[in-house]
Amino acid sequence: MSKALEDLVEILRPTRLDVDLYRGKGSSGDGADGTYGGHFLGQGTATALATVDEDRFVHSIHAYFLRAGRPGESIDYRVNRLRDGRSFSTRRVSASQGDRVAFEMSASFTTHTVGETIAEKIPADFDQLPEPESLPTYLELMTNQDPLPFSAEWALRPHGIDVRVVNAPWSANGMSAEQGIRMWIRAAGNVADDPKLHAAMLAYQSDESLSDNLLLPFGLTWGSPEIFFVSLDHAMWFHRPIDMNKWHFVDQRPLVADRGRGVACGHVWSKDRKLIASFTQEALMRFE
Repeated sequence: MSKALEDLVEILRPTRLDVDLYRGKGSSGDGADGTYGGHFLGQGTATALATVDEDRFVHSIHAYFLRAGRPGESIDYRVNRLRDGRSFSTRRVSASQGDRVAFEMSASFTTHTVGETIAEKIPADFDQLPEPESLPTYLELMTNQDPLPFSAEWALRPHGIDVRVVNAPWSANGMSAEQGIRMWIRAAGNVADDPKLHAAMLAYQSDESLSDNLLLPFGLTWGSPEIFFVSLDHAMWFHRPIDMNKWHFVDQRPLVADRGRGVACGHVWSKDRKLIASFTQEALMRFE
């Protein structure tokens, strides 16, 4: 396991302070004045999962980014147990630093059941995608960019998730046919066989570049000085359990931008063509 992955696992295992009260490690190396949104998403998911029975797994989260978190400062997570039924549980999570609530999330959990299925429509070029190992690591890719599309603090530091970019303006293949960012992802090393940890890792990673899809048509990224750009909310559905020790393909694209806001969406696919998760995010876009 890489040091960066060890740090990520530590981030995603908040300490229990009291009944339904947890403290998470503060963020660092985000390359921005605030806290990376995935930090809240991952810790919030992990915290809520810590309060449900072992037979229940997250199937959806709906979150709002209320204030920018303060990097380097620990984050307290208070869980409200809204419901525990025979097969579903619901939690509300509030994240605070001091007296400032920065993040709110609702999450729903369910037991494993068997039901009817619909065959997923995989990306048209799925079978022609380059193998992850044939692509440069994220650090290799960023090291060769001039100028860097993001802050060096973020772009050039080790990450706990191994990202191999397939499509982006900063990759050899450029943007996808739908003008989006696409990539392969997996843990940067092997992590324990813990479904709750793996789900929290995916929630953490889901914020990594989703909203950037809204800025690509304008030749910008979240690191561009010409834009005031913040995430407003995030929704995610887990269709199947994920094993972050294996490669998964993330297919992202912009949906709409208007009236100073935009929405982008993403889908996570396993190598055996199963749709694992879907996610969307709305962002505030103010050009300066």
